Amino acid sequence: MKNLLQFEFRRLLKAKYFYICIAVSVALLLISAATTKILMQAVTINEEEMPDIATAAFMAPTALSLMKQIGSSSVTMILAIFTTLFVTEDYTSDTIKNVYSRGYTSSSVFFAKYIVTFVAGAIFLALTSLASFLIGLSFDGVGKAGTNYAGAYLTILFCLIAYITIYFAIAISIRKTGGSIALSIIGPLALSLILYLFNAILKLDNVDLSDYWLDGRMTILQTQDVEGREIGIGCLIAFLLTAAGGVAGYFINLKREQ
Repeated sequence: MKNLLQFEFRRLLKAKYFYICIAVSVALLLISAATTKILMQAVTINEEEMPDIATAAFMAPTALSLMKQIGSSSVTMILAIFTTLFVTEDYTSDTIKNVYSRGYTSSSVFFAKYIVTFVAGAIFLALTSLASFLIGLSFDGVGKAGTNYAGAYLTILFCLIAYITIYFAIAISIRKTGGSIALSIIGPLALSLILYLFNAILKLDNVDLSDYWLDGRMTILQTQDVEGREIGIGCLIAFLLTAAGGVAGYFINLKREQ
């Protein structure tokens, strides 16, 4: 297992797309911050009259508010692309046969890939968060933390880890780069739309089903003031989806190797 982990880490360090994905993610956050800044200067915005989702989109690009923006769709899309490229690389190039020829089991390959993908995701999020902080600092300073800032930010990270696990499970199950990227990007979006549709059909006025999916939950967590209850729900959702994604990916991968 140790040698397998070393192999996966060497592969990660040599992967140019890893560094490119981080750079693109930071660039997209910079563009988003600059656009928000320009719009706020051009338009008078009354935050008290705006819904939470709009307020989150038009928060001043400060160091603290931009750190929460790592939960935006642009970052999750780049995470999906990186995770898929890294996981499927061995399968598309057929080098996975060399790994199995050395006596490694399907389970050891799965866990080694997941551990390295998890570490890579953590590095990705840490560097993106640092860059976001510095970008926001250069625009509008540190800014106001708001209610339960630390808990909300950490829960956003937890939700992103859940996304990485889901992307990993999809990639190691399908093993095709194009199909995995498409499903990783379109799948969560389609699920959000389905939840919106069910909400409309069931005419649920006091409950928004999309709030119980990762996208909707991170939108809530990105607002300046977040209730402790919302953080608790976010942690529970992230935990359940991380566990479900990991278990599903493991058994599908095991079945494919039989």
